[in-house]
Amino acid sequence: MTGFSFTGCTPHDRLEIADFQDSLWRGGRRANLAYLDWKYATNPHLDDRYVTLAREDGELAGMVGVFGSCWEVAGERFTLPCLTDTVVAPRHQGSPLFRMLTDEVVARLRADGVPWVLDFGDQGAGPAMLMNGWRLIGPWAQAVVTRDKPLVAERPWHELPAVRGAASGLTLRPLPDVAAETMAGLVARLPGGPGPRPLRDAAYFRWRAANPLARYFHLVAGDGPVEGYLIGHRSGVDTDDGETPTTIVDCEATSDAVFADLVETALAWLPGAQVLMWTRDLPARRVAALRALGAELDAPTGQFTRDMYLPSLMVRATGAEPPPALRGIDSPEGWNLSGVSGRAWR
Repeated sequence: MTGFSFTGCTPHDRLEIADFQDSLWRGGRRANLAYLDWKYATNPHLDDRYVTLAREDGELAGMVGVFGSCWEVAGERFTLPCLTDTVVAPRHQGSPLFRMLTDEVVARLRADGVPWVLDFGDQGAGPAMLMNGWRLIGPWAQAVVTRDKPLVAERPWHELPAVRGAASGLTLRPLPDVAAETMAGLVARLPGGPGPRPLRDAAYFRWRAANPLARYFHLVAGDGPVEGYLIGHRSGVDTDDGETPTTIVDCEATSDAVFADLVETALAWLPGAQVLMWTRDLPARRVAALRALGAELDAPTGQFTRDMYLPSLMVRATGAEPPPALRGIDSPEGWNLSGVSGRAWR
């Protein structure tokens, strides 16, 4: 395959990218432009320097987005780039172009001394990625609540009434906006455990909540200091009765009782036909609480073709020398993915 040129993203590419990505983002040109700027230009950890475009005779033929995620490891913080928004023109699907694009990104990261790149995306391309040097961290189970019919919101989230949690006795309140400092403060109070853990500071919470193609639902528990929070996510380009699931992308609580109350309230209020939540880093007793609330556990079977649609993380070394704290992160053990979901960054 010849005739491709690979470039970075410039302001002159924005309109073309907004149209090219519409098959994935589905927001239309104006909303897609806002999403492009949000995800890359305003990301608190990395700008758009590694977004890579492929052109054939000057025409856009493929794109790989790269945005920043920040991780806490052994008391240090590291920005790790994540692949996302990978789109190849229909005429090149099934061709080597996807591999060529990702190899170009890896080469650019290696030249800048960045040792690892991550991918939380759809693993339909998983087999090809594994043959091209990626390592699989996962898959893992998710809790799934499927309703007989979709729950359609009758009023805005923040207008729902505060309730008293049956297990904790605390007041649970829906919020009109993200309580970034409050949530970050709770995360800082809770033990993080070993291994890489996503940084969830106030800047990150504010950035994520500003996603122009998403709807976020924020819920907090506590009559004084906040004892827990839950964040739900739903596509902003689908209706409540549409096909996309609603995802609980983050839930932290100081006790199992607070966790159970948050999830029970969220399941009563979150719109959609299906609600998902990752269970990889939940204690068994909290997974049991989810099941008691009607969730089924969609767990790995060991069959790749079945499990490839479950949540997972893929990691690739670029060839640059990693610092000691980041050596060996291509092993499934040790990761703490609390507060992360593939949809958390969409």
